Formats: sequence, C-alpha cells, structure tokens
Amino acid sequence: MQRELDKAGESFTSLLNEVRCELAMRYVGNPRYSLVEVSELLGYSSPSTFTRWFSAQFGIAPAVWRRARPATVNVGHPERSATGS
Repeated sequence: MQRELDKAGESFTSLLNEVRCELAMRYVGNPRYSLVEVSELLGYSSPSTFTRWFSAQFGIAPAVWRRARPATVNVGHPERSATGS
C-alpha cells in the first residue's frame, strides 16, 4: 500500500488528516454528537488532543466553531447550502 501511495504522491498521514478534516466538520456540525464522542469517532485518545488538532486545522476551537454555525444534521458539508452552492 505504501508503494501505491508513494506513486500517487500521497502519504498515509496526509490521507488520514484529509478524512479527519471532512469528518470533523460533519460531526462537529451535528449537535447529536458531543465533542467527546467526536474525538472518539475520529480516533483521538482524549478530547483535549482532538481540540488541539481541530484548532490547528481550522484556526478555531471545535466548541466555538459549533456555536458560530447553525446546526446541521446528516449534511456532508456544513459550509454549503442545501442547494449545493
């Protein structure tokens, strides 16, 4: 697998981070998940580790990000409107 990733110019770490970013937006935007649950779903050993990672990726703590946006449930991309634009 590593050889295939190398051929594609990717690394496991970069792919993991990309997927975590997408899932983090989805899960943090969904009020049904507590931030502790989100950190567990994304594979972090503690909520504080998740918070540090999220803050580094998005420039804002997940709790602040959640409060600043309207709740989205079962939406793949909270930043987009229902029309897909």
